[in-house]
Amino acid sequence: MKYVLCLHRWVGSQALYDLYELPAGMQIRAICTPESCASLPSERLASSSVLVSLDDAEAVMAEAERLVEQHGVPALVVALNEGDLLNAASIRERWQVPGDLVAWTERFRDKLTMLEVAGRQSSIGVLPALPADSREAVERLAAEHGYPLVLKPRYGTASRGVKFLRGPKDLDQIRQATEPMMVQACCAAPILHVDGWWDGQRIVVVTASRYVNSCADFGPDSPLGSIELEEGDDERRIAGRVEQLLAVFAPEREIVFHLELFDLDDKLLFLEIGARVGGAEIPFLWREVRDIDLLGIAWEIQTGASTRYRDLARSLSKEGRPLHRERGAWVIARRNSSPRDGLGTLYWAQPQNLDRFASGVYEGAGTRLRLRSFDRPALVRDVGKIFEQLSESWGAQS
Repeated sequence: MKYVLCLHRWVGSQALYDLYELPAGMQIRAICTPESCASLPSERLASSSVLVSLDDAEAVMAEAERLVEQHGVPALVVALNEGDLLNAASIRERWQVPGDLVAWTERFRDKLTMLEVAGRQSSIGVLPALPADSREAVERLAAEHGYPLVLKPRYGTASRGVKFLRGPKDLDQIRQATEPMMVQACCAAPILHVDGWWDGQRIVVVTASRYVNSCADFGPDSPLGSIELEEGDDERRIAGRVEQLLAVFAPEREIVFHLELFDLDDKLLFLEIGARVGGAEIPFLWREVRDIDLLGIAWEIQTGASTRYRDLARSLSKEGRPLHRERGAWVIARRNSSPRDGLGTLYWAQPQNLDRFASGVYEGAGTRLRLRSFDRPALVRDVGKIFEQLSESWGAQS
């Protein structure tokens, strides 16, 4: 029987595989991890292969080769998590499976490549950056733009491996890297994340949110939050510029996207973009607050099995905005913590007695909270209260 090979690493129910349509007569064969097995589809699953980590590209390719030897070449290869996109593209190339290939995928995974592509338009600015393979070149970048500089993995996910070079003494960190790295001029402006679906010609639906703290600061004593922007001119201004950016990244190509931008009020600067659904609580907020399943859309784009989730998204949006006007927010923290009473916009909190492990930086957070309200100032107040409560709780523990 023909099958779809699915690379799957989520522990939770980000992807609702049992609800997503498959091409006629196909089943799913999955490559997963020990912790992600439990969230595999319960129906239509022909087999599952367990690897210690899907970050091991050689192990993933070897397992794909074993499956091909036993069951033939897959009809399709699907990967919905950012960390699996390049492995999926490599499998497609090796066995000539239809779908996104490595060169296309790298413009959304290699941060230097995406900066080069972003530089082909003028609606959103681009910060100077270069490969971290020459101390002399990095010193020239520092001489021109000053410290701090940002050192980060070219193929990194979430905020893993991001460091600040605050002076010449920190440049030794460049030689210590065990993976391809890049160095970029630093920008201290607030960061936006913009999420949605682009059909190859226009944005069908999009939301813009502002981070509280930054992904790079997320750590044991620093939570991360996000609050969707108020409806209005600012949101429309951002969406208009993003549409011009997407026209150079994916002309005539359909993608779901997660884009991060520095917000300098009258100017936007490019941070990074992914041709995938955003992490943390983003897929859940889209499904629970807006009734739009971005991962369902991503599944349809990769399989071509139906247009149901895209049709629904079109019917639930107008002029690029979800029809449902309620706004969403979320907070995550590394440490476990239970929210106190008095948070009127909080609608979901991760149970504190979970007996499971998630390797993802954000999915593995001990505290995960989702909020919703038609009153954005109420969201701002409650997120502020949560940050205060977390600070007080952690201060009492130390």
